Amino acid sequence: MAQKSQEFEISMTIQASPARLFNAFTTAEGWCEWCCEKAECEGSVGGKLHIYTEGYNAYGEFQEYEQDRAISFTWDGDGEPLVLIEVLIDQENEKSHLSFKVIGLCSDQEWAGIAEFLERTWGRVLNNLKTVVESCKVIPVAL
Repeated sequence: MAQKSQEFEISMTIQASPARLFNAFTTAEGWCEWCCEKAECEGSVGGKLHIYTEGYNAYGEFQEYEQDRAISFTWDGDGEPLVLIEVLIDQENEKSHLSFKVIGLCSDQEWAGIAEFLERTWGRVLNNLKTVVESCKVIPVAL
């Protein structure tokens, strides 16, 4: 079966600054606030990312890193295909628009089997991000 680029995107508006959302994806403290139990995160192009929660591990490397605007990183989660994740953040007055895209290289049949799982999982996790950053909790801002 021929492999081709496959993708899905989740978009949402969040009552938070671009800096707050950016740091949620680029610091270990940020990841731990909304996504996982433990994280290691080197926020820079080529920096490594390791997420651990409830026996699940994911590893990645930052490919793009534009302060408060855009991040992309590889994501290699236990039992999942390697994907690229692109995060774009646009400011909208007092809010931010978050665009979260997952891109994989696989056949249509393989993608059909995993896309629903990834969309459901990332949808749940991103809803948690929205809840956390819109609450009074503070995600540290990297200097």
